[in-house]
Amino acid sequence: MLQLLVVDDEIHAVRGIKAGVEWDQLGFSRVHEAFNIRQAKEIFLTQKIDILLCDIEMPEGDGFQLLSWVKEHSPDTESLFLTCHADFEFAQKAIQLGSLDYMLKPVRFPELEKAVRKAIEQLEKKRGLIQFNETYKHYYQLWESYQPMVVERFWQDLIHRSIPSNKIQIKEIMAKQNIPYSDTALFMPIWISVQRWHKKLTLREEKIMEYALRNSLEELAVWKESNGQIVQVKSGGLLAILSVDPGSKIDKKKLTNELQGYIDACNHYFFCDLCCYIGSPVYTEGMLEMFESLVTMESRNVTQTNKIFFLSEQRCSCYDTFPVPKMNGWAELLKCGCKGKLLKEIDQSLDAMKQMESLDAKLLRGFHEDFLQMIHHVLHYKGLRAHQVFSEELLSMQASSVSRSIADLRQWIITMIEEAAGRINTVDVSQTVVEKAKQYIAQHINEDVSREDIANYVNMNPDYLTRIFKKETGLTISDYVLQERVELAKEMLVKTDLPIGSIAASVGYNNFSHFSKMFKKATAINPQDYRKLYEA
Repeated sequence: MLQLLVVDDEIHAVRGIKAGVEWDQLGFSRVHEAFNIRQAKEIFLTQKIDILLCDIEMPEGDGFQLLSWVKEHSPDTESLFLTCHADFEFAQKAIQLGSLDYMLKPVRFPELEKAVRKAIEQLEKKRGLIQFNETYKHYYQLWESYQPMVVERFWQDLIHRSIPSNKIQIKEIMAKQNIPYSDTALFMPIWISVQRWHKKLTLREEKIMEYALRNSLEELAVWKESNGQIVQVKSGGLLAILSVDPGSKIDKKKLTNELQGYIDACNHYFFCDLCCYIGSPVYTEGMLEMFESLVTMESRNVTQTNKIFFLSEQRCSCYDTFPVPKMNGWAELLKCGCKGKLLKEIDQSLDAMKQMESLDAKLLRGFHEDFLQMIHHVLHYKGLRAHQVFSEELLSMQASSVSRSIADLRQWIITMIEEAAGRINTVDVSQTVVEKAKQYIAQHINEDVSREDIANYVNMNPDYLTRIFKKETGLTISDYVLQERVELAKEMLVKTDLPIGSIAASVGYNNFSHFSKMFKKATAINPQDYRKLYEA
């Protein structure tokens, strides 16, 4: 049977831990408790403690000091930290001292039980290796691994144009910085780009994952054989540079197999999709141009994930053969609330685009821009503003990120449709008959609108609509239409230089004399004099 020691200066925390887990079912015969370091050491001297569950900050010393002492006096004990400190340096130090896990208060009992079970497995395996799991322990170790920083910085400067792509100047810089390359050396770049993470990560978590990707890449046989160098060019991208012997041929099959294995492992263990873009061997001064070609190739890949591409095999793209779908019909579906049919048609359109061999980011950007225009048209038609409908996060998304792939574009479209359709439905349900009538008038202000047209739109008898409209607004429908037309005409007269005849047509009057008559009836002044009055 096993024995557990809980060390925490908070009595209620200790009592809660003892009561919250069925320790006997886990194989523990006794659960000890201590409220400071001194008591914990006394228990270790008299009892064989199998698992230590410890806080960090306590009287008479901290948990790190206790763990160091335990490693010396009871090396077989497995240790777990349970603390309120969400601090990377604390977690890193805990891992360095050999703690099996680092949990934050308040901890859920299933999570605590899971950690304890893991410690029991470690005890049973005794000196077995720590397995890879979804915690960041392995990534913390990677963070500490040594990297040839000087060489990496050299390549970074070359890629970022801090070093000119000039053979003579590059040779001088390599000599000055003791870069171990000759001026006749050949290098083959491989651009490894993360397309998406399977779950949302914080910036710190993403950095840790990138270290994991990098470390795994260094384990490839082809990497070790070629004395390769990994360069962190930007977030979500690694540039692997392989040294190539002049006159030798690249074993494309071996390289492809190893990289595909790497992609599959990253997809499974590091929760991401990525692609590898392989360039041709170049001298040092040709690396920048080759790298930019690989980035261009990456930008054109919007349909395939977890694949390997060779620059020498890419085809020329033809932008003019794929028309962006017409979206007038989609706008009508969104207006009338047919969300399911709309999403189905969009899916069919995107699936058809996905089959195009030369599909690239340029076409997706065009699709994105037209779709955004359609959405704004519908919102304007419904009397809504984009910032009132969409979340700040959705509005802040850049076209470049949305059009990075079909999958990214599809997810963005679904979110846009869900939020827009939900808000439109709310407005449609909450609008009164008179509000709907006013909306129809505003949308058709430049047309010959009759009360029958308006009544048909709101599904109501014209006479009854006229009565309730006047009761709520104090105006007949015809007087309200005149009022709206005159207000719009007044604004156009003051703010534009359009001819008065054009303004008349814009507010629904094809006859200039009739427009002047109605305008004077409403304002006691004709349109020409009204404009002159405000100009003066």
